[in-house]
Amino acid sequence: MFGSKLDLMPGETMVLSANPHWWYFWKQAAAGIGVVALFLLWWIVDVDWLSTLFGWLTVVTFVVWLINTAYEFIRWKTTRFAVTNQRVAYQSGFIRRVGVSIPLNRVNNVNFEQGVIARLTNNGVVTIESAGETGDSVFENIADPDRVRTLIFSQVEADEVSDSKRDAAAIADALRGQAPSGGGTLSAKDRLSELEHLHRQGLVSDSEFETKRRQILDEL
Repeated sequence: MFGSKLDLMPGETMVLSANPHWWYFWKQAAAGIGVVALFLLWWIVDVDWLSTLFGWLTVVTFVVWLINTAYEFIRWKTTRFAVTNQRVAYQSGFIRRVGVSIPLNRVNNVNFEQGVIARLTNNGVVTIESAGETGDSVFENIADPDRVRTLIFSQVEADEVSDSKRDAAAIADALRGQAPSGGGTLSAKDRLSELEHLHRQGLVSDSEFETKRRQILDEL
C-alpha cells in the first residue's frame, strides 16, 4: 500500500522480511491511556466551566493523538527490515525514503541488545558491523533479535560457501583452459592472464602457479 515491499535483484531470494516490532507504538499506547483518563475527568467533573475546559482539552488532545498515531502507523508500515541470500536491507519512509543495504560478504559481526522490557516483549536492537566507510548499522525494534542474528550468520556462511564453490570452479576452468562462464576455450594468453589474476587473489599457490605457468608458456 505504501511501497514498503523490498525490490529484489536478479537471483536474489527473500529469507526474512518484517516491519518493526509492535513495541514501536508504546508511546502512542501510553498517550492513548492519557486521552482516556482525560475523557473520564471530563465525564465526572460537575463544575460547568471546568467541564467545558476539560471537554475542549479532551477533543484537542484526542485529535492530536489520532493524527500522530496515523502518522506513526504509516511510518511503521513503510519501514522494513529484510534478510536475503545476498544482503541485509533496511528501508523506511513514505515521503522521504531512507535505505541501507549491506552485502553479506561485508558483514563482519552481528550483535543484539535487549533490556528487561525488551526481553519480556521479545524485541531489541540489532547492530551489524560491516566493512567499509559506513561502519556499524543499528536497527531498532527488531522482533526476536537472537533469531535474526543467527539467521544473518547462517546466510553469511552460506554466501561464503557459495563464493568458495565459484572460486573453485574458476580455478578449475582456468587450469583446464576453459572460459569462466564455461562457454568455449581460452587462448594461452588469456589463460595466463586468468592464472595470474587467481594467483594475486591467493586462490592458486605459488607452486601451482609456476607449474601451470610453465605449461601455458610452452604452448605459446
